[in-house]
Amino acid sequence: MTRTRIGPALRILPLVLALTACGGSSATVNDPFQGDRGRNEIRIHVRNGNFYDARIIALLEGTSRRQLGTVGGKTEAVFTLPLVYSQVLRLEIDLLAGPTCVTDAITADPGDDIQLEILPAPPSQDFCR
Repeated sequence: MTRTRIGPALRILPLVLALTACGGSSATVNDPFQGDRGRNEIRIHVRNGNFYDARIIALLEGTSRRQLGTVGGKTEAVFTLPLVYSQVLRLEIDLLAGPTCVTDAITADPGDDIQLEILPAPPSQDFCR
């Protein structure tokens, strides 16, 4: 009798372990050696009010250009950029069939959320060519 009770219990155990493993994967665990997720990056939220697609490029002082991605016309996107320490950041906005503009410089710190809004009609000023 003991054998028949153990048999069904052993068949259910792998299913319970699998469900526990799936449920436990959504919990965040802080690794003291890697730090919190998102600490060594910045997030750039882009709202494109223009009809043209816009290619977004990060210009970090003292380093090369890094293409973040493209935001479709009249849409929004979020990009992440690895950043270990504070740096001066400019964003280049390259509109398809339109001008290329560069934002003013700001100091970005790891963990920052930066908002960028592209106007429906970019101004024809010094920062657009």
